[in-house]
Amino acid sequence: MSCNKAAIDTSTVSIDSIPETHYYDKEILLANNLKIYGAWTFLNIYSDAGIIAGPGKISPTYDYLLIKKFGIYGMIKDNKIIESGRIQIIKQADNQLEIQLNSDSADSSKFTSITWLVNYQGNDSMLLIDASVGCGTYYNIYQRKK
Repeated sequence: MSCNKAAIDTSTVSIDSIPETHYYDKEILLANNLKIYGAWTFLNIYSDAGIIAGPGKISPTYDYLLIKKFGIYGMIKDNKIIESGRIQIIKQADNQLEIQLNSDSADSSKFTSITWLVNYQGNDSMLLIDASVGCGTYYNIYQRKK
């Protein structure tokens, strides 16, 4: 499903300059998951992944997550791209979307190796829930950027 194309160095370019067919030739998402596209303000991380009274809320490491056609993501901090890459679909059904963020950079965040369950909270909020945590919870909380 994925095209084998060279990585783009996003440290010097805008995410808008990445062609939408850089990773995939066509849409990878079902119609009900197209609402993932857009800019999502990163509110916080919640973690109690198996730790009694675990750290709870953790401050985000970037300002917002930008997701654009066809499966391109970028993490933005201080209006600069700090990471970008492709979204890999792990599982997709009418009521479930499981993804992985695959960074173009060797210096990617620890969040890119995690398999995430996408949980929409209405039209303006989204949770990315770590699908690999066996006990406890670990998720990122986003709100659609205005």
